[in-house]
Amino acid sequence: MTNSTDKSNAATSGYRSGTAARLTGVPVETLRVWERRYNVVGPRMSERGQRLYSSDDIQRLTLIKQLVDAGYPIGSVARMPTATLQDMRTAPEAPSRHFKVGLAGTFMASPTVIEALRNGPLEVVCHSMMPQQAAAIFEDAHIDAVIVELPTLTDNTLALVTGIQQSCDARQAIVLYRFAPGKVIRRLRQAGFKVARASSDPREIATLCQTLLQSPVNPDVTTRLPASNDAPARQRFTDAELSAFLASANNPYCECPRHLVELILNLNSFEAYSAECVSRSPQDAALHRDLQRTAGHARAMLEGALDRLADVEGWR
Repeated sequence: MTNSTDKSNAATSGYRSGTAARLTGVPVETLRVWERRYNVVGPRMSERGQRLYSSDDIQRLTLIKQLVDAGYPIGSVARMPTATLQDMRTAPEAPSRHFKVGLAGTFMASPTVIEALRNGPLEVVCHSMMPQQAAAIFEDAHIDAVIVELPTLTDNTLALVTGIQQSCDARQAIVLYRFAPGKVIRRLRQAGFKVARASSDPREIATLCQTLLQSPVNPDVTTRLPASNDAPARQRFTDAELSAFLASANNPYCECPRHLVELILNLNSFEAYSAECVSRSPQDAALHRDLQRTAGHARAMLEGALDRLADVEGWR
């Protein structure tokens, strides 16, 4: 049980992501999307690199969640002053925007998720628990969007989702996944699909899908990694050398968290160092800008991994 002193301390020092999600009703994954694409709030970072949300952040997120649930597109309210959001919330009527959707996937098309979606602005027109059969089932449905849930994404995912989208003439496609290679995620986003990690909570799924449908069709280019046609670097270590490394790692405890943090710290330093080189060397400024961007993309990916690890380990 949390007493009044604990609550007072949290309000003073800041609320962690999990607590902020519970207080505002905005799932952590949706919160990340809102911050990355719309800068809805700017939580400060603790000494350990954890996001800390202030009481004002909680109030603002709560208002935005209420307005989004009422039918306002997230992009139209994300950057409004909090006072304006309060006035809008007390207005007699809010716009209502409904989406006709088709659901494909074992969990996505389950009765619990369908019911959660129907409590919001999403009208479920067709559904299939088998994504491979969805194109035939959704044919000529003429819906606004297809939402496809897959446990893993592969090189065949693009063709699968494209076939489903084309069969029902849907304007948008959302792909939810649990595990996926980065190159496949990039390829899907470059094709115009909206891609996000799936949740096991039907209400979180409903909120996430609503947010993604109300965001621009083509995500901001800064939110995805640039495609590269360069050949990968030649393998540096042989299998024998790698095996020797593994044989020497005989510590019975997992040190992955420590290594992950060290990688992020190193990338942070290199990112800053590359930025300094841009101003020092105008002759090769373009090269160092590219190095800075590349380090930043890598850091962001590892930060996402650390964020997921924090959830698993219960650090917040």
